Amino acid sequence: MKSRTTIQAAIALALVAMLIAPAAAFAVPGRGRLGKPKSSMDATRQARFDMRQQRLQERITKVLENRGRGFDAAAAAILRRIDRVSVIASKVESAGADVTDVRASLDKARALVAEAKAADAAADELFKAVPTATDRRAAFTAAKAQAKIARRLLHEARTTLRKAILDLRAVVNGLEGAQ
Repeated sequence: MKSRTTIQAAIALALVAMLIAPAAAFAVPGRGRLGKPKSSMDATRQARFDMRQQRLQERITKVLENRGRGFDAAAAAILRRIDRVSVIASKVESAGADVTDVRASLDKARALVAEAKAADAAADELFKAVPTATDRRAAFTAAKAQAKIARRLLHEARTTLRKAILDLRAVVNGLEGAQ
């Protein structure tokens, strides 16, 4: 009986030693996770942070290029169409029709395109500032909101151009009806 308790005590002592030994190895001063020195861990952590920052900056640059390409193409298309409608309005005006409403709508559309370009430039700057912001989520949300404003202004310019075209069509139909 005595030997049985001694054996049980030895087994219990061995189990306790097996549990304490790994914990004691991690408690040695100057040792971090997985046995690396603390300064090495800090350097690795900083290198990873710098790498994430660089990747974020590269993604933002690529997104801005793609976004800018699409936005600039849409703005240029609207401006070309405004110029074409303006030429047609000049011809209709030389035929003796009043196209002041059409010209006012075209001028408003041009102003909206210019305003949209300015808002897009501001959105680009806000997107570029996201990686260095203290609150990245708030900075990204503000940049997205500014980009939505730019798209909305471009949409308003397109809608105003459509109104000008419809007004010009009505003037031309009035000229044809008078002849």
